[in-house]
Amino acid sequence: MTPETPSPAARFPGVRRIGIIKLKHIGDVLLATPCVRALHQAFPDAEIHAVVNDESAPVLAHHPFLAAIHVFPRRAMKTGWRARLAGEHAFLRAIRAARFDMTVDLTSGDRPAWISRLSGARYRLAYHPDGKGFAGKRRLYTHLAPPCRDPDLHEVLKNLGVLAHAGIPCPNPRMEVFPSPADAAAAEAALRAAGLPDDRPFVVAHPTSRWLWKCWPAERFAALLAWIQTQRGLPVVLTCGPDRRETDWTDQMLAAGAGDPFDLRGKLTLLQWAALVKRARLFVGVDSAPMHLAAAQNVPTLSFFGPTGWRNWFPWAVRHVVLVRDCPCARDRGVAHCDWTKPRACLDAIPLDDAKGAVDALLRPES
Repeated sequence: MTPETPSPAARFPGVRRIGIIKLKHIGDVLLATPCVRALHQAFPDAEIHAVVNDESAPVLAHHPFLAAIHVFPRRAMKTGWRARLAGEHAFLRAIRAARFDMTVDLTSGDRPAWISRLSGARYRLAYHPDGKGFAGKRRLYTHLAPPCRDPDLHEVLKNLGVLAHAGIPCPNPRMEVFPSPADAAAAEAALRAAGLPDDRPFVVAHPTSRWLWKCWPAERFAALLAWIQTQRGLPVVLTCGPDRRETDWTDQMLAAGAGDPFDLRGKLTLLQWAALVKRARLFVGVDSAPMHLAAAQNVPTLSFFGPTGWRNWFPWAVRHVVLVRDCPCARDRGVAHCDWTKPRACLDAIPLDDAKGAVDALLRPES
């Protein structure tokens, strides 16, 4: 900040409460956490509140810079019109009661635009909708950053672009997550119960996503995990989400010969899992929330990418290797050339030897 450049507090006088709106999935919310620190540094005396979907709220628990988390009841929206009306009404009442002076909409949908406006905030920041959404949407905001025109910009930097346009800096942006001592104790207890010695280094493998078309072929993942155990001499801790489709997929992988990993599938909460992976020497997985959690915990990360844009979503600010092959769906920015409900040819084209080489590279000490 030069003497000629006014500070954010001078640009936006009277800011005592700030609402960051990110009504997206868990990984998306993690990628927005650098904005929390940036706003705290710019407005150290202000309360910062997060406005997120119910599924994403747990990943923000214990955040030292968040005064409150307002949860949008997304699940209730699917249970009938009465529950939906009641949920929307209670949620908006809580937003009004928060008395925000500033909102930062990082979601870009129609609902967050109305939340920003109905909050009563004096300053309402977002990207220009650029013709997306309902007519007149841009008028619900007071400070609009120009539309992002870089198709390869990482989501962390895209989020920060809203703040940068408003003169709010964020040096050295990093994702952050804050497992509690109880989360760490639960992770340690799970490892002991699975039979892993306390002082033994290990690899965490999370081979699934809620969208199974993001998965590398099960038999190849099994071969990689068996190789890590036998040739690299490292135990593997296997995790996946609690959804039956993910456990069925990992059952198939285990049946294909994945060695003898320590099985913690579906046994940990998000923050317990974050405490677990923090102890790991390496994370191996796909484009998913656990991949971003591992990056937030500064764990070297090997990730397999298919049709989703790896340049936008790669593991941020951590040693990593992304394995990806040419994909017409990704190349054409979302045009569906393939059946997205089935295994993807682009992921199938990633050979096992490439994955072994990536593991070797990430396990080598940094020079």
